[in-house]
Amino acid sequence: MSYSNQVRLTWPQKDKILAGFQDGKPLWLDTIEELPSLPLNRKFSFGNPAPVPDFPNMLIKGDNLYVMSQLLQNFRGKIKCIYIDPPFNTGKTFAHYSDGLENGLWLSMMQPRLMLLKELLAEDGVLFIHIDDDEMPYLKVLADEIFSEDPASGSQSGHIATIIWQKKFAPQNDAKFFSDVHDFILVYAKDKRHLTLRPLERTEKQNSRYTNRDNDPRGPWTSSDLTVKTPNPEWIYEITLPSGRTVKPAESRSWGFPPERFKELAADNRIWFGDKGDSMPRLKRFLSEVKQGVVPKTIWLRDETGDNSEGKKEIKRFIAPGHPVFTTPKPERLLQRILHIATQEGDWVLDAFLGSGTTCAAAHKMNRRWIGIESGSQIEEICLPRLKAVIEGTDPGGITRQMNWTGGGGFAYYCLEEPAFSPYR
Repeated sequence: MSYSNQVRLTWPQKDKILAGFQDGKPLWLDTIEELPSLPLNRKFSFGNPAPVPDFPNMLIKGDNLYVMSQLLQNFRGKIKCIYIDPPFNTGKTFAHYSDGLENGLWLSMMQPRLMLLKELLAEDGVLFIHIDDDEMPYLKVLADEIFSEDPASGSQSGHIATIIWQKKFAPQNDAKFFSDVHDFILVYAKDKRHLTLRPLERTEKQNSRYTNRDNDPRGPWTSSDLTVKTPNPEWIYEITLPSGRTVKPAESRSWGFPPERFKELAADNRIWFGDKGDSMPRLKRFLSEVKQGVVPKTIWLRDETGDNSEGKKEIKRFIAPGHPVFTTPKPERLLQRILHIATQEGDWVLDAFLGSGTTCAAAHKMNRRWIGIESGSQIEEICLPRLKAVIEGTDPGGITRQMNWTGGGGFAYYCLEEPAFSPYR
């Protein structure tokens, strides 16, 4: 390998495009451009899809590699947010999809899809990749390579964060060594220069930390330490408390302000000396003056964003009697947070591994435009009835109540003309 400051993966046939499988054997192409052009056939519309020339919400049945290559014609550089939850390559076979490829073949399956996803992203777009710890290290290195900076164009693509999502609460007592209770979500920007993420709204719990113990007309406040751990010798001085007692910072610390600034803050009633005026001084911070949003953290707990159990409850009503429940559905609260951070109303959202339809359901209730792609039977067994209920206003679950969703909108249903071979083995 030639010298590079970037770590790269290598595996057999990495320089080829895995087009699918025929008679159990992989079919290889030299470039994505060699993929056969398969038409998207519009089968029906439901509700009130957006009129031409503004494209409607799209629910598409077919292999996402071929679907995305067709979507480039109209959606290249237009998708604001992409969320994908690909098969984790655990070696298991689930009711709704197969999840076991040899590691190199799995990477060959993911590589061209990531390349197409990058092409579909808007310049200020962002990609969220949901994965567990088996393939996450490999997938991150691959995505780092595809979303690398381009010195020629000045593009600053790349990794933004790795989120840990708590997917379950109860431990698995049959686990051999550790009971895994989290997944990862890798976050990538098309171009960091243009990316802007929205803060999360402050919660009632966060606001409850602010009170108004002295009836300050500026409203609720909280207090913070007035000293700093990197001392400034010029900021070590005595302060006389309202009680008459004098205090100085603890050893190896100093006040956070020079004496003149402290006097200004005290005169403006921004220093708290305790109820009896005899406590170490603290700086008052008013709720009205703090940012109204909170920068997202990289650990998302189930009480904030739901878990797989919550996701199962949301889709049970759409599964016909006798059919298995989708194994690991994602809750709408998880997608609500992602879409809140990454999009505004009217933006395009894409999920190329739609699964049980959570992304499209949440996007619709949040007034985003969406495209969902799925090749498995669950698109007809779960996604179609679920999205029809969203549009009819008869889906009571998920974020319906929080978004005050009562129905509306629509989508068009498409089927990709099937290739002469299978996308999966």
